Amino acid sequence: MIPRVALPLLLGCLFAPPARGEEVAPLYCSQPHAVDRFQLLRRLSLDLRGQVPSYEEYLSLEGTTEIPASVVSGYLASEGFRQVMRRYHESFLWPNVSNVGFAVNTATVAPLELKAGGSSVYLFPAPNRRNTYRGSPDVDTAANGLQCGDFEQSTFDPAHPGKFRVDPNGPSVRRTTVNGTTVYQEGWRWVHPYWEADPSVRIKVCAFDAQETLTTTVGTATVSCGHYTAVGKRECGCGPNLKFCYGPNPKVASVVTAAMREQVARAVDKVSVGGRPYTDLVLSTKAELNGPLAAWKRDVASNLSLGRVFTVPDKGEPVPGLAFTDVDTWTEVDRGGQHAGVLTMPAFLLRFQTDRSRANQFRIGFECEAFEPPSQLEAPGSGTPACREDGTDLTKRCTCRYCHKQLEPLAAAFGPFAEAGTTFLDATLFPRVSQACVGSNSAFCRRFYVTDADADNPGALLPWQYADASHPAIQAAIAAGPRARASASVDSGQFAACTVKRMFRFLVKRDMHVQGSNSEELALLEQLSAGFSSNGHSLPWLVEQVVSLPQYRRVR
Repeated sequence: MIPRVALPLLLGCLFAPPARGEEVAPLYCSQPHAVDRFQLLRRLSLDLRGQVPSYEEYLSLEGTTEIPASVVSGYLASEGFRQVMRRYHESFLWPNVSNVGFAVNTATVAPLELKAGGSSVYLFPAPNRRNTYRGSPDVDTAANGLQCGDFEQSTFDPAHPGKFRVDPNGPSVRRTTVNGTTVYQEGWRWVHPYWEADPSVRIKVCAFDAQETLTTTVGTATVSCGHYTAVGKRECGCGPNLKFCYGPNPKVASVVTAAMREQVARAVDKVSVGGRPYTDLVLSTKAELNGPLAAWKRDVASNLSLGRVFTVPDKGEPVPGLAFTDVDTWTEVDRGGQHAGVLTMPAFLLRFQTDRSRANQFRIGFECEAFEPPSQLEAPGSGTPACREDGTDLTKRCTCRYCHKQLEPLAAAFGPFAEAGTTFLDATLFPRVSQACVGSNSAFCRRFYVTDADADNPGALLPWQYADASHPAIQAAIAAGPRARASASVDSGQFAACTVKRMFRFLVKRDMHVQGSNSEELALLEQLSAGFSSNGHSLPWLVEQVVSLPQYRRVR
């Protein structure tokens, strides 16, 4: 135990004994001074590895006057540094999306006890799907319980062998009349769900819900039974091994969101200990997918509600054929030139769900800038050009335009990706203008298009509403996309300067003195930024430079 009298000395201050009723006040504090090699070793180990040095590491410094360079390089190549950099980046990327709701009733099977003391089976809780299958959302018979019957389904439609499609008029389907409506009640069947690694695990699933039909026709198109437009098709269920549906949240949705977070972390690994340039964090078109992410993208992500997150896979998106249970198997894929490192990974797009919030977080995280409101309000008609008091075009509205002239073009760069979603809005699937959506109340139109005939550019895809000749900056930004915006930041040096300032603050525990009258470190910022760029944007190089600075190696 440290004696109480020694504590003020360890804190670097000497305190006078307090008079009765008075607070302790320091007489003096030690001035900034260099730390000895043992203190420096502790500081380096905590900052770069997240742990205190071992006794042997302290002992190795006996007979030396400074920390060998090999110690720092060893720390930078350690597992501890990898974990420290993961936590550092999570502090501003915020990749935890465990609170985002993916599963909806129309795409989820949940257990229900059919009758007191009877079987617990999985089925859709959504009333509209129950009504599609059985003619009523509230089937309840005294003999066989709720929804499907408490018996094993023994016969299936012979016209669709191997699909376990239920024939409503088949011999093992009960038919009765409830309030004048014919209702159908099938049994259940045993299914091995995709989320269980043990092939011997089987659960009971209502036979309609467990149908294995792969595709159906919607209008003139053939679509997967796992697509949201297939909801309402009686022949569609959850597919083989329930692959088109969500199951219990801890076994499916929570596993997927954990994989999204890990995907970002693995991208950080590549630029911290993997030898890749730090610019890959915002420019790389590549990403890693594991089993849960691949299966979610391939089979489940399209089974959604238009009122919630929109996660339909990109057109032509490469998805490896991994099983959902391949949690620890990761495969790298090239997502295409529209992607921009972590900025277009699901964790970022779903954590920051609007184009404005994505743009703002990019600006904060990688350009070290934030939007500040103007100091004075504008009067309507003032300024050049004159501002407007109202209207949806915020680049022209009084006072608002101060920020939005910068924000809207930056936000437009993220426009090609669905807000509250992950999907790239490919022009062949999402026309830039749809006159059919003007005045429409369809969920799809209201989600993606300007439906109000009195609005600016009615019928436009929402992100393209102001991508016109009157807004050339917005038009150029949305055409270029987020990768071009990030590339411009790299080319201008703003990305490098921000990375230096962030890393300095993280390690030295204060901001660099680079503004106004307190700018004695401006030359240092410029020197480190230039060196960071010329050394291939190497993050370990930058960290090594910062921990070598006098500012780091002294009591401050």
